[in-house]
Amino acid sequence: MAANPNWPRWIFSSLAVHFKNVADGLNLPILVEGIDEREPEKMLVDRCELRVNGPYIRELSSKYWRLWININILMTDYMEGQGENTFKLFNWGGAFLEAMELPIPIYRFGPDTGGVDDQTLLGCLTEIRGKNESIKLIHFGQIGRTERIRQAAVDGKFEMYLNYPDGG
Repeated sequence: MAANPNWPRWIFSSLAVHFKNVADGLNLPILVEGIDEREPEKMLVDRCELRVNGPYIRELSSKYWRLWININILMTDYMEGQGENTFKLFNWGGAFLEAMELPIPIYRFGPDTGGVDDQTLLGCLTEIRGKNESIKLIHFGQIGRTERIRQAAVDGKFEMYLNYPDGG
C-alpha cells in the first residue's frame, strides 16, 4: 500500500495556518518558505520565517503509518536602538514554543482535488519526546558586527500516526 499523496499538502498548509495565527497574534509578519516570495519589502522588517522539512513516512504495519516532520521558525529583529523592547525575540520565541508544545491539528486543507480537501481533521502532530529530543529556542544574537539585526529560531520534531486507507 502506498502512502497518501495528499499528506504533504495537508500537513504543510495546516502548519502554515497554525503558525500564521501565532504570528498574527504577535503582530509579526510571517514568510512561509516555499509559498511566499522573498520580496525586498518583506525582508527589511521584523519577521518570522516558517520552514517545514518532511513529512518522512514509514508504514509500520499494514495500513498503519508514522509520519514525522521538522519545523523551524526563524525570527528576525531589526534593532531600533534606545527605547526598543530588547526582549522581543524572547517574547516571540516563547509564543512559538507554546504553540509547538500542544498537539497541532492537521486538516485536509488545499485546493479541492477530487473531493479530498474537505477541511476535516486528519489527526494531530505531537512533539517527539525522548532523551535528546525537545523543542529548542536557539538564540543567534546579532548576526554581524555591523548589521543591526538579531535572530533566534524555534526548532522541533513532530510525529503523527495514521490508519490508511481507512483514516487517512
